[in-house]
Amino acid sequence: MRAAVLDESGLSVREWPEPEPGPGEALISLTKVGICGSDTHFVIDGSAKTAFMPIVLGHEPCGYVEALGPDTEGPAIGTRVAIVPLITCGECDRCRNGRAVLCKSRLCIGADTHGAWADLCTVPVSQLIEAPEGMSDELVAVATDSVATAYHAVATQGRVREGSRVAVWGTGGLGLSAVGIAAALGASDVVAVDLREEARSWAMESGATAAYHPDEALAEITKLGGVDTSLEFVGKSVTVEGAVRSLDDGGRAVIVGVGHEPAAAGRIMTFVLREREMVGSYGADRSEVEAVIELMSTGRLDLPRVVGDVISIEDVNEGVARVARGDTGGSRIVVDVRA
Repeated sequence: MRAAVLDESGLSVREWPEPEPGPGEALISLTKVGICGSDTHFVIDGSAKTAFMPIVLGHEPCGYVEALGPDTEGPAIGTRVAIVPLITCGECDRCRNGRAVLCKSRLCIGADTHGAWADLCTVPVSQLIEAPEGMSDELVAVATDSVATAYHAVATQGRVREGSRVAVWGTGGLGLSAVGIAAALGASDVVAVDLREEARSWAMESGATAAYHPDEALAEITKLGGVDTSLEFVGKSVTVEGAVRSLDDGGRAVIVGVGHEPAAAGRIMTFVLREREMVGSYGADRSEVEAVIELMSTGRLDLPRVVGDVISIEDVNEGVARVARGDTGGSRIVVDVRA
């Protein structure tokens, strides 16, 4: 089969052995698979590492059940499915206590196991969610990670609910999903903050009630009395500080952007006297992917820019380079494995 494989010399599309499902696994014939920012770190700058090489990348998949492993029960052959990228044990104390994203033995497909930029892949049947009719393969694919990661940040870590005041710092792909999710959950104010005029325009299309340049954002947010939840998707000290400073008393800043700079979060006294919080947010578990698919398939969550260009697997290197450059129009680039 064809697969996009990363090794010490880089990423290349090549012939690769067809996988066979083992007990508890399904063989999936893939259709559409998203390109994630973490893929650029694997391929281009090496700031994130895969568990081994050579490895098939790709962890935002939609496809069809082709076969089941020996003595395995699962969806019927031919069922169209989303694949939850984060594999968790379901047995450790974190999984049992509703913190599956922190599972002590978690694995991510396309990073710790072979992934989905390929004609076929094998995954545990526990990772499969039947895709609703009427929801495109592209939307199913990006729902599994791009949108679900934003949902985990907004709904779970950010505790956004009806009437919440929300600020989103950085409205690229994940940030735009966060804007739409906050609006769908009933937030009364969704303030987008981004340096780029076009990104602020995208945020307004996605459900923001206001959008500001960072230089004016804090003054405008202060007029609201601050926000209940502030979400940071940039991974820079300056935006983390802005996210914290934009909080009202008792507010919570959720840090999603990945970066190596120190977190500038203000004086300790501010956290104590105003009972502010700052938490991280990573990935999403199965229940959150299911929630996102439900919201999107029923039309309650409309993300007009979530899917951008759809490219052939032969062009995956250029797709990864475009993601690294930010040349995506605020949308996810999706690989059409069958093209």
